[in-house]
Parts: sequence; C-alpha cells; structure tokens
Amino acid sequence: MRLSSLLFFEISSAVLATGGAVHGLPELSIVAVVLAGLAVAMFALGPPLLAHVMLGLYGITVCLFGLFRFPPLLCAGALAAALIGWDAALAAPSVARASPDDRRRFAIAYTLRSAALVAVGILLVAAAGTIRVSLTFGTGFGLSFVVLVLAALFLRTLRGANTSSDGNDPSGSE
Repeated sequence: MRLSSLLFFEISSAVLATGGAVHGLPELSIVAVVLAGLAVAMFALGPPLLAHVMLGLYGITVCLFGLFRFPPLLCAGALAAALIGWDAALAAPSVARASPDDRRRFAIAYTLRSAALVAVGILLVAAAGTIRVSLTFGTGFGLSFVVLVLAALFLRTLRGANTSSDGNDPSGSE
C-alpha cells in the first residue's frame, strides 16, 4: 500500500510538472519535482503524519497552479491523485498486518479501483466544463435533492451487498 501511495503522489507530481512545462512556467515544474522528491522521502520514512503534510503541500501547489490559470482538468487530476495517495498512505499500516498474498491482492485491487475513481472524477470535471445547463433555483435545488437521495440509496445498496456477501445475517437472527 505504501508503494501505491507513492505511485499516486508521483502521478500527481508528473501531471503538475508537465503542466508547468507546457504552460511555460518552469518554476512551477520545479516545485512539482520537489514535491515528488518529498513523496519519495515520505515513502522512505513512513510515519502517517507525513501523508497529511504531503496532501497539504499538494493542495497548496494545485491552488498555486490554479492561480496561474491552469486548466481545471489538470488541477483536478493532480489533486485527485494526491488524495488517493494520501488515502493509501493512511490505509497502509492496517494492511501491513495481513499476509503477504492478501496484501498484494488488496493493493492491486485498491490501486485499480482508485485509478478508476480518479478517471471518473476527471471525466466529470471535463463534462462540467463543456456542458452548459441553465437552471432556476428551484430546479437546481430539486435536482440536488434527487442526487442526494440516489447517492444515499446507492450507499445503502452497497452496504447491503457487503453484509450479505460476508455470510452474516444483518437481522442478527441465527
């Protein structure tokens, strides 16, 4: 999991460094490369507190890139990758107690699911930048409420699937 964390922090740094180079701001590319070096140092040292510091540094850097009018898609991708790296760093101590085979399977599954989540987030940011819909306040409020209810139902369905796949009876009767 620590390797997965490093991978996502490095992806975020690569996105930021490339964006800085493409937009003609080498200073920001250097900041992104320094962040990549700090992520490697965090991987070597390993305390979970450093993951919080790294996420904060990446957040500040992405805000700095946003101030220089970088594309929102670039900023969202870099921040999403940093968030996944942060989450993986926090999950690593718990996963370390598992057997090596279980750790490997979990890390691969986690990395693939996280990459898919980042891709979906980037696609949503891209869609938000291209789709224009004019809504009144009431329509927007109603749509927000429907999305909230659907999200709650989706999470409830996921919880139900997890408890039934464990073989435990959620009602408590045996």
